[in-house]
Amino acid sequence: MKRQIFVIILLIYFQPAYSQGNTFYQFDFLIGNWVGSGVDIDKNKSEISASYSYTMGNTYIEVNHHSEIEKKNKKFKNEVHDDWGMISYDKQRGVYIYRQFNIEGYYNQFILIDSLSNENTIVFESEQTENFLTEGKFRLIVKKINNFEIETFLDLVSTGKEISYGKNKLIKEE
Repeated sequence: MKRQIFVIILLIYFQPAYSQGNTFYQFDFLIGNWVGSGVDIDKNKSEISASYSYTMGNTYIEVNHHSEIEKKNKKFKNEVHDDWGMISYDKQRGVYIYRQFNIEGYYNQFILIDSLSNENTIVFESEQTENFLTEGKFRLIVKKINNFEIETFLDLVSTGKEISYGKNKLIKEE
């Protein structure tokens, strides 16, 4: 019994040190494979799979998303959307950066907004786009519901208005 209490005290004592040594500790809950569904700005439904994994000696987090979008209007063909990206930490700027490459040929570069993020919510805002909208900024929000469930939101913030581009609900695969 004394040994178990000692181990628990050690774990509690060393937890902050581990968190400080792990550059990406606030993203740890994302690591793994996720599946779910979503709805876009036009009310089209999608089936989604996503994965987040450490790579290159835990220097980056690799992000993969795959969505199959069923068009509500049957005149339009269903779509597939894939994107790939990396989350890194820029030591010189002191910011987390998410670089996202999309199958449609556009690129987004997001930075983490610390003032809007906490242990249950991650908020990225676009600072650069390529081959896409130039007015306004995209805001990518990940809300941790619990250890096995998240919601993601993509909003366009332009001229003081927020327009929801999509909402997804994902469950972690075990």
